[in-house]
This record gives sequence, C-alpha cells and structure tokens, in this order.
Amino acid sequence: MKSFVFGLTVILFLVSDCTRGQELPERVVNENAQFWISTNNVFRIANRWAILNDIHIRRNNFLADPNFYFLRVGGQYYLNANLRLATGYAHLWLTPTGDWDNFQNENRIYQQLSVSRRYERMNALFRIRLEQRFFNNVQDGQSLNDDFFVNRIRFLVSAGFPFKQDGATELILANEIHLNFGQDVVFNTFNQNRLTIGVKHKLSRHWKVDCGYMMVYQQLAAGNVYNLNHTLRLFFYGSFDFRKNKNVPFNEVRHGEE
Repeated sequence: MKSFVFGLTVILFLVSDCTRGQELPERVVNENAQFWISTNNVFRIANRWAILNDIHIRRNNFLADPNFYFLRVGGQYYLNANLRLATGYAHLWLTPTGDWDNFQNENRIYQQLSVSRRYERMNALFRIRLEQRFFNNVQDGQSLNDDFFVNRIRFLVSAGFPFKQDGATELILANEIHLNFGQDVVFNTFNQNRLTIGVKHKLSRHWKVDCGYMMVYQQLAAGNVYNLNHTLRLFFYGSFDFRKNKNVPFNEVRHGEE
C-alpha cells in the first residue's frame, strides 16, 4: 500500500511538473441563430418493411447564410408495431466558414433501433443510432485530402403530450446526445447535445408538422471550441402506405427526430 501511494505521488509530481508554466486553453463559445427545415418521410411498402427518406436544409444567421444540406435514405424493418430496425446511407454538404462556394462532404452509414409507445396522455420515442462518418477537411475552399473516419453514437428520448385525447396537436419535448469514438477522436468524445421544445400538428392524413426551438451545444474537434446554436425548427413528417393489405395500423410515433 505504501509503495502504491509513493508511486502515485511520483506520477502526480511528474504530471504537475510537465504542465507547470503551460496555460490551459480558454473555452470559446460561438453563438449563432439558425433556421432548420426538413422533410422526413416513411414509405410503408409491406407489413415488415418501409423506405426512409430525409431532406434537410440548415442556415446560419437565421436565414442569411447556408450551413448545410443533408440527404438520407434507408430501409426500415418492423419487428413489431413498436420496435423497428433501420439502416441506410446519408450525405452531408457542409459550408466551410468564409467560403460559400465549396463544401466539406461527408458520407455516412447508419444503423438504428427505435422503440415507441402510445399512452393515454403521452406518446414516447427512444432511439439509438450508430453512425460511421467519412469526411475530410476544407481550408480556404480547397480539400486537404485528409479523409478520416469517426464513429458516433446517438441517444434520443422524445415525448409528445396531446393537448386533448386523440387530438391533432401535441407538445413535444426531446433531447438527443451525440458521442464520438474511434482512433481519430482525441479531444471531443462529447460531440453535441440537442434539446428541443415545440408543437406538432397533424395537417392531413399523410402529413404532420413539427415547429419549435432547438438548442444545439456542440464541441468541435479542437476540444476548447464550442458552438451554441439557437435554432428554429420546421420539420415535416410524411407517412405513405403502399401496402395492399392495410389491416395493420400505420401510425408511428415520430417527433424530435433528425
């Protein structure tokens, strides 16, 4: 025990000696107002299968400047009415700061498990998503040809509270945390957190709209630089049933998603 304490003391002394005189970097938080619009569609083609498609546009300085364009496609398998598996591909075009003519391209493969349940006064959704992200940096509008790979895992918890039973409008509360892992992740295992509050309304048999506020707190790769984005969300959810036999209800719990 004494030797353990002595060894720990020596290690702490060496660490403190190495860092003595070094200034820890200050935390830098960049705030921005954003607008995010998307369409999130499910095409049910069989009792067990559906096709997924999302299209997203997000802008900085509310509407003034582009931030990213995003496209996702995939297939979804229904284990039962409340439990679903999905996998697919996505591509993101991210606008580098200071140059609106060139994009950082990201290719993404994803897998997810989602569980939903309807209660008398609440509709609940829980989702775990794994993402394999392949992207490269852009500097002064030019690719650095330094393609690298990052894994990310995302945990979403979302709840909808109808204003009245079986009503068309509900209050939405959601939170999703993103965590990075892999060889190229050094300073930012925590990637971002998204907190959402809004109102979702049924427009028609096929469409619902989700409008609200999302606070995105994101840690960048440098480790000491963060983005705090105050985002107005306008998400449209489409549900289209192409099954011949429609005896199985098609009314998924979907809100707070991306």
